[in-house]
Amino acid sequence: MQNPRLERVLAGSRLFSRVDPASLAEIVAAGAFRPMVRGDHLWAAGETATHFTIVHSGLLKVVQTLPDGSDAIVGLFGPRESVGDTAVVERATYPAAAIVASDHAEVVRVEAAPILARMETRTDVARAIHRALLDHTHALQEKIRVMSAGAVPKRLATLLLTLAERFGDEPDGGGLVIPLAISRGELASLIGARVETTIRCIRQWEKAGVVETHADGFVVRDVEAIRAATKATEDVA
Repeated sequence: MQNPRLERVLAGSRLFSRVDPASLAEIVAAGAFRPMVRGDHLWAAGETATHFTIVHSGLLKVVQTLPDGSDAIVGLFGPRESVGDTAVVERATYPAAAIVASDHAEVVRVEAAPILARMETRTDVARAIHRALLDHTHALQEKIRVMSAGAVPKRLATLLLTLAERFGDEPDGGGLVIPLAISRGELASLIGARVETTIRCIRQWEKAGVVETHADGFVVRDVEAIRAATKATEDVA
């Protein structure tokens, strides 16, 4: 293979981690790194999907414009995850924009046409694509679970636990570290709440020592309190 670093990244991705060496070599040949910075658009809504995209570092948000002209974040994608697979497989257009949500990001874009053609003859490639579509179905179910959790504290607590499961780490001292620098506005968009309500909820948790916020993410100090918040009946306007 001509690019060992690209091979390592693709072999470590959720999308291509289980393909055979011969298939991986062909995928590497069709791939390339793309460095990006916060606010860069990987694609816009309505753009034709021509490449598989794997996040190597940083964070991408998928943003959909609502009928009233406002934007809603419908998904977050981090290292090792692929984004936009459904549109690629369907050879369709992207229904929403993909935007860099971290200070820096690096993605790998893999030309889709030769990969899709190999699905007809390579069972390992077909299985990989099938798993990716299942992953995206699961991500949609997670979004529905967050949005249907109930009052704002429930939705926010459910979101934090979901992010911790996908991206978090458990330090020796306990708690959960979520290394995602997400703004209050982005959090509010992810749970479908007003920014002011989201800020008020986070401040209450900070004052109680449940959550800490830092420039590079969040630390959930009291995991049980956040879990309890997902079951609380108290409503917050």
